[in-house]
Amino acid sequence: MKKHMRNPFQSTGIVKDLAFCNREREQREIKKYIENSQNILLYSHRRYGKTSLIFKVFSGLKNARGVYIDLFGTTTIDDFLKNFLRAISVLETRASHLNRIVRETLSSIGVNITLDTLTGSPTITPVVHAREKDRALEEVFAVLRKLSKKRKLAVAFDEFQEIADYGGDPFEKRLRSIIQQHTDVSFIFAGSQRHMITQMFRDSNRAFYMMAASYPLKRIEPNDYVHWIEGLYAKDGRSISPSTIGDVVWRCENHPAYVQEFFFWLWDERKVTKEIIDGVERRIIERQIAEFSAEWEALTINQKRALKLVASSGGNNLFTADKLSMHGFRTASQLSTAVQGLVNKGLLDRNEDYKIYDPLFRRWLQQS
Repeated sequence: MKKHMRNPFQSTGIVKDLAFCNREREQREIKKYIENSQNILLYSHRRYGKTSLIFKVFSGLKNARGVYIDLFGTTTIDDFLKNFLRAISVLETRASHLNRIVRETLSSIGVNITLDTLTGSPTITPVVHAREKDRALEEVFAVLRKLSKKRKLAVAFDEFQEIADYGGDPFEKRLRSIIQQHTDVSFIFAGSQRHMITQMFRDSNRAFYMMAASYPLKRIEPNDYVHWIEGLYAKDGRSISPSTIGDVVWRCENHPAYVQEFFFWLWDERKVTKEIIDGVERRIIERQIAEFSAEWEALTINQKRALKLVASSGGNNLFTADKLSMHGFRTASQLSTAVQGLVNKGLLDRNEDYKIYDPLFRRWLQQS
């Protein structure tokens, strides 16, 4: 019996290699920004492939090197400094050279330099003194400047909106003033809390106003999915109809993570039928019930009512008297406040109508 190739789809983690679908235009444009030392505001919904795109772009750089700094879960300036130093330490593979740069540059921070047990590369663990934070911020960027002399750099801050919660306006202003001095480095400010991160860069009262070119990450086109998935099946000596791929993409509303997850489970099926696709959809929703429930429980009563209203109405003509009354709203302003809260949380999109951005979350709501 012919042995199938390894499942090329990924349902978790950073998507690489065969599992990465297209985004060729985005890769070209972001590389152009980097080549010209321009800053980028890269934002999308959660699980839209933003981080995977950053790694894909970095892996394809010829005349520059990428540094990825994950700020998710950071709560203090200390966390920022630690994650920053640890990330840029990989630029210097020789511990002796890194030790010299650190010794010459960092006077307000105590550091331990150890070798990573997996890669053998030196890693910095800083100890920041409370009264030296402003000076420490300048010094870690001075380390970046020294390391960037060897090669052009692109620095990606993922989930950059986190800094708004732990540094306040003074920290944002200080960080901007330092970043502005690094005109030969391209900074990518990435985030999945779209309302928060776009407000940071569009509000004229915020420190990072107009600091980067806005680059919203859009959905992958259905034809790109069809071409990519047909190609993966062809590599395995199999075929799959464009209409079957289209059915899955339509159910997922082009959501990259869900398309990956669907085909991860469909890959080992000898024949993909509508019944099998229905079953996969049910199982994916069942596995996410705990996550969906937690998200639901964190909402106010009016936000719950607003979500139910959007789910049942398709998101249009929400403010009619009968719809308000049917879903427990006494006034239109109550609904408006609830809807804005959901937009801020990233649960709702608004173009002409309102829409729950996660298609399976919406189906779970409709079934509840």
